[in-house]
Amino acid sequence: MERDIGLQGEKLIAYAEAIVRRIRKIGHPDYRPRIHLDVYGTLGELFDGDIDAISSYLGRLEAVVRPHDLLVESFIIAKSREAQIEAFRALRSALTRNGSQVKIVVDEWCNTLGDIKAFADAEAADYAQIKTPDLGGVNNFIEAVLYARRKGMGCCLGGSGNETDQSARITAQIALACQPNFLLSKPGFGGDEALMIQTNEMLRTLALVEADRTVQHPRQ
Repeated sequence: MERDIGLQGEKLIAYAEAIVRRIRKIGHPDYRPRIHLDVYGTLGELFDGDIDAISSYLGRLEAVVRPHDLLVESFIIAKSREAQIEAFRALRSALTRNGSQVKIVVDEWCNTLGDIKAFADAEAADYAQIKTPDLGGVNNFIEAVLYARRKGMGCCLGGSGNETDQSARITAQIALACQPNFLLSKPGFGGDEALMIQTNEMLRTLALVEADRTVQHPRQ
């Protein structure tokens, strides 16, 4: 927490500012990616679990990244799933009271299909990190995405950087079919290779779908 966030939260603020500067330097003027920061529970440590203080700090962070939308993952790691749900619900309420548009993403304590359903039912998060290897089968993470969508909770179809190109391609296929809000870039943590594998898989699939549609329904 001291190393990455700062004792006053100043290091995370500076990091967010640096990301926005980089986007403005190399991006198209209309490029508006969401800023997604995973803080691994460190805000809970910094503010000793004080939800109002965390909400106020996120308001400062939100102002720094404007005009980009801000997503913050795992602001706190509680001692149980129930406590995690309670904390996430409390922060959502506090952010709403403050007029903030910050969205919170749940990861820890939200691992299985049952966990994902519990957070969705409780309206405890804006997004869930669906960790594909943890769910035990493609049937379960398909159901997880569809359930989250039915309940109005967004989701990232994620997993681990320590996966294979095959699992990344399967995830891309399921994402095309089930439409999560976004994907984890995998395998690896370099970025380029993962984007290439997943993007190529989706483009290849869409091309095949279009070719089949054309064969089935040729233009007159």
